[in-house]
Amino acid sequence: MRDVAIVGVGMHPWGKFEGKNFIDLGVDAVAKALADAGMKWEEIQTICSGIFIWGGNAGHLSGQYIASVFGETGVPIVNVYAACATGSSAMRTAYMSIASGQVDVALCLGVDMSPKGVLTAKSDNPQQDMDVLRWRMVGLSNPPYWALECKKRMEKYGTTERDLADVKVLLSKYGSQNPNARYKKLYTRDEVLGSVMVCDPLRLYEICATSDGAAALILCAADKAKEYASKPVKVAATTIGSSIYGDPTLRISALSAPAKAEAPLLSESYSASRQAYEMAGIGPEDVDVLELPDNSSWHYLQYLETCGFCGEGEAEKMLAKGETEIGGKVAVCPSGGFSSFGEAIGAQAIWQVAEVVTQLRGQCGPRQVKNARVGMAQTYGLMGNSGTTILEV
Repeated sequence: MRDVAIVGVGMHPWGKFEGKNFIDLGVDAVAKALADAGMKWEEIQTICSGIFIWGGNAGHLSGQYIASVFGETGVPIVNVYAACATGSSAMRTAYMSIASGQVDVALCLGVDMSPKGVLTAKSDNPQQDMDVLRWRMVGLSNPPYWALECKKRMEKYGTTERDLADVKVLLSKYGSQNPNARYKKLYTRDEVLGSVMVCDPLRLYEICATSDGAAALILCAADKAKEYASKPVKVAATTIGSSIYGDPTLRISALSAPAKAEAPLLSESYSASRQAYEMAGIGPEDVDVLELPDNSSWHYLQYLETCGFCGEGEAEKMLAKGETEIGGKVAVCPSGGFSSFGEAIGAQAIWQVAEVVTQLRGQCGPRQVKNARVGMAQTYGLMGNSGTTILEV
């Protein structure tokens, strides 16, 4: 297996863009990635694209539609879907294409234009649509699941409303400094605690919005990377995890969980992160920059434990001591996280990797993590699938 590096990144800013379509967003991100790598379109040897589930037949062939704008060259195009971990699957597919020796250069991209409000299931089956409607009528969109888990955490570890609010306060500090973020307001604890209760105990400012966005990466065989980048970023690991039997997580699309835990909470992410540590030959103590999926303040706290950055029930202490801030033990979501960007299913995992790349290059201005050498991006998706990428310079 060959070493692989990232030589180009590109992002379309996150937001809501009613005057654009997903191709517009994807083309913008790819064009920026090509320019960043100093590469011509004709040098791309394969394309791995995240399926845009809301885009009908065109969205299921997102790679082909975006490639048609730049010019069809006959290279292999693979479209993948793994819910919120779609970008992780695209990343791993691109990586494997190069590591295996099939190609030297691969484009990895993801786009999304989310529906307004909370995300819902998508189906072409009328009966299934009715089933989904019945679920939504009893309130089981994403936030209630997160709230149920957060309630469990509060009962077990004593997590407070102030802890949840402080996550938002910290992330808004970084989001206010990120030009690609959708939300750039700096919040106080009182403002967060004063926001509308969406699903007890999670308030409006403590859960992420649904957004439009696009991100692209250009991967290259490491021995050729210097042709395109003065500071290539090595892909030390990129892994996919699935759930483990006995996981006590209240999983979206189900109403029950094992009465007795026989596996870690969010076991798919536990698996993906441990695979990545083994592949990269490092541990969580070596990570300088961590982008995790902060769909809510609960996720921020829980993922620190799931991915091994602290013991069970210790995440709140890390937060209070400043250990998750820039300059602390590990800089967590210095991008501003989903809290500042919003959730864009097909694009978010690739965007997280792009954010880590810019940190390792030293290009993040006032939110730069000093001397960052190892970064990690962690994303999870529906029905127990997760992806982890570790990068090094």
